[in-house]
Amino acid sequence: MNQPISANRRCLLQKMGALGLCATPLMSGTVFAAVYMEIEQAQQMLLPNADEFLAQTLTLDESKLNAIAKASDTRIPKNFNPKVWRASRGGKALGWVILDRVIGKYDLIDYAAGFDAEGASLGMEVLAYRESHGSEIKQSAWRKQFVGKTGPSHMRFADDIRNISGATLSCQHVTEGMQRLSALTTLLVASK
Repeated sequence: MNQPISANRRCLLQKMGALGLCATPLMSGTVFAAVYMEIEQAQQMLLPNADEFLAQTLTLDESKLNAIAKASDTRIPKNFNPKVWRASRGGKALGWVILDRVIGKYDLIDYAAGFDAEGASLGMEVLAYRESHGSEIKQSAWRKQFVGKTGPSHMRFADDIRNISGATLSCQHVTEGMQRLSALTTLLVASK
């Protein structure tokens, strides 16, 4: 039969429950950061024929930022400052490797994108992923969707670049980042 819970037992159960609630944030605060490669490795993977990667000084004034935002149809994040390397072989320009970072859901994703001398995407590599979910974006099948895309209008999330269930924000934000880098590459091609 049902017996009434004694006051001492009730107090003990309440304390155990409170202790469990206090411990939950400590147990769920696990960090899943992973660095997959350095920029030099990504450069070689994206433009394997290059024998030199020369860092480019990039000055993005208000007019260039507006042009990138308009061409990519995305919002330019605060502190948008990608690092650019001009890739060449024997002095002949082969393209660019651009290092950027975007927010996944809560944390930053570092990635590098390669573009040929005409501005077509050669692909992208995830360098560091800090989220607890969504790391499926580093799978080659998803990353290969960017190869051969010319211009940001051919990299639209859910139209040209498919989503991965459970990695929606990472997919969307990296895709938007790639659109911005494609628009930036258009400016680089025009200025060479």
